[in-house]
Amino acid sequence: MSSKRISVIIAAYNVENFIQEAIQSAVDQTPPFHEIIVVNDCSSDDTPRLIDEVSAGQPNVKVIHCDENCGLGSVRNLGTANATGDYIAYLDGDDYFTPDAHTLMQQAIATDPDLAILNHSRFHPDGQIVPNVMTDLLSAAVHSTADAKKALFDNLNVAWNKVYKRKFLDRTGLTFPVGKYEDIAWNYLALIHADTIATSPEVIVMYRQREGSILRSQNDTHFELFTRWSELWEAVSGDPALMDEFGETLRLRIFRSLVHVLDSNRLPKSSKARFAEQIRQYCKPAERFNRSQMGRSDMLLGYRGGYYLRQILRAEPLSRLRLGARVVPRIARMAIEKINLIIYKLLLSRLPLDHNLVVYESYWGKKIACNPYAIYLTLLDRAPGKYKHVWVVQGNKDHRGTNGGATHVRQNSLLYFYYLARAGYLINNANFPDFLKKRAGSTHVQTKHGTPLKYMGLDILKKDPDAFADPALFAKRCLRWDYVISSNPYSSRIWRRGFPYNYKVIETGYPRNDRLIKSSSDERAALREKLGLPKDKKIVLYAPTFRPEYSRVDAAGQPQKEQIVSAIMKGLGADSVLAIRDHYFLGADSGWSNDPRVVDLSSHASTTDVLLVTDLLITDYSSIMFDYAVQKRPIIVLGYDMALYEQTRGMYFDIKTENPGIFCDDLQQLTIALNNKSYESEDALDRLNAFHDKFCPWEDGNAADRVYDLVFDTTKQGF
Repeated sequence: MSSKRISVIIAAYNVENFIQEAIQSAVDQTPPFHEIIVVNDCSSDDTPRLIDEVSAGQPNVKVIHCDENCGLGSVRNLGTANATGDYIAYLDGDDYFTPDAHTLMQQAIATDPDLAILNHSRFHPDGQIVPNVMTDLLSAAVHSTADAKKALFDNLNVAWNKVYKRKFLDRTGLTFPVGKYEDIAWNYLALIHADTIATSPEVIVMYRQREGSILRSQNDTHFELFTRWSELWEAVSGDPALMDEFGETLRLRIFRSLVHVLDSNRLPKSSKARFAEQIRQYCKPAERFNRSQMGRSDMLLGYRGGYYLRQILRAEPLSRLRLGARVVPRIARMAIEKINLIIYKLLLSRLPLDHNLVVYESYWGKKIACNPYAIYLTLLDRAPGKYKHVWVVQGNKDHRGTNGGATHVRQNSLLYFYYLARAGYLINNANFPDFLKKRAGSTHVQTKHGTPLKYMGLDILKKDPDAFADPALFAKRCLRWDYVISSNPYSSRIWRRGFPYNYKVIETGYPRNDRLIKSSSDERAALREKLGLPKDKKIVLYAPTFRPEYSRVDAAGQPQKEQIVSAIMKGLGADSVLAIRDHYFLGADSGWSNDPRVVDLSSHASTTDVLLVTDLLITDYSSIMFDYAVQKRPIIVLGYDMALYEQTRGMYFDIKTENPGIFCDDLQQLTIALNNKSYESEDALDRLNAFHDKFCPWEDGNAADRVYDLVFDTTKQGF
């Protein structure tokens, strides 16, 4: 077994009776940990001296003494920032490792998972050791499906029973929040975003049950639980795919957590009624929960908190909990946003433009990606220091990846309106809100985010005359555009046809596709490792489009995603791995769901990353095929519902006759095509080349530079 470097971070605050045992339990491991970082959070007792005493002469122990008390979350973040290992483990200063903890960790991470969850036992003051009641969830295995992750939610969700890959933490940007209950958002987001999770029933930590811990305290600090759950909810609700898969599970879990605190000794009696009322306000109840849904029959009618919860049930029954993004009531938040809008219209829109201020938004603020991001990186490179860069994001999400010091502003905040009002350049791959007025001297760049196969713009009205609630507003949004980026001559025609307004089409190719041309083999190999994909297997990507709302009768005859994936797996050999990129995670009740050769990449931020490591694309009517064709790699189009889709949405051309390689009418044809590898035939390659010539003529790796020359470099503007 090849050993990986594990950094252990031990957080210590006023634990003089326990800290030496904690550190010694880490030092005594054989083989030794790569490093042990002890962070003293400005303890006021004898903890600092005892740390220095036990750490003296230990070559793999580093001690950090904080000058002021900053809390457990900040302490862990500080330790993480100083760690150099391949994996990171956390230990609280009042707990301790079992003798073989390091060996057990190494065994758990042998498959190189994003994180590993190991077991713990509770160590009581009377010396009694009580096993983890959820041990059955931790059988030795590697998990990747959404259902498996949701099952692991039931295990104790803390930081110290896991080992985290450092590259995974860097990729996701996970950090601990400041305040009590700091493990909540960290752990659930780690479980949700991990591509692979290893579990082991072996005990590595003795969890000390003692007076003085937050879970045994009785005060109003437990109201911070609402804030911690809000942080998690905001992170999940900002991504529709995550919300669809995990939202309902988290709703119930949040409710249970809050009721558990209400029904415990953690709150002063004088605070229970206020806590219960805050549950009611926070959860926005709609229908009654029955006891089978809640799990424990005494959860609702427990001895201590039951009275207060019964008041909640009488006031407003519970079942589908519609949580607000914040504890602040939604009506108050909406009022603040309305005031901000008034300030924008009456005051901010009169401020002078800042011609060096660039505001970006991608996918309605859901993520930082696509063509706007590629343009942003080019501005950083070609005009360093000239522009101030601002990204619009949903909620308070901490988006990573905008190197160069970009500012992030939350939609509808006062800063958001301020920057929109003053921006010299506004860059979007969708559209800004209707209230935004085009200011004289400002430049709006509509980058688009795909090559259109299905009807777009006004052409949609041919299929659905009532598609636009207000056609005048649609036109008003489009009339703000100064430039529309086109990826090919075909798209130029479609944009002008579907959006017949007075803008300049700049025929540059898509900036986001530059990486598909320029990326090196080393970058592609690194991406495979980042995405948890084997380096010696063929990567087959299944990436379907968003389906319109078919009627129940029409949808009833269509194959489900599980059937499609099963058909693909029947056609793939042992040399291939199937990656899935979809708006939704697939169910886990099918035979393929636990197949180690199936990897779900739906939540990964960058589609370009996924395309760079893909050897064969299977799609239907998604515009992803046009981007992937840049690389001239094989493509299969699965059109099992083409007639229905065309009838519902409309298509500009017949993808069955003008496909980029192979077209399959049904799942049987798909399996046969994969078995026979007909996508590699001479006819398929000829189709791919013709498709590439038509839809990728400008994709040479320099599209972003051309956008810069045409839009930002005034010395080269002249059209």
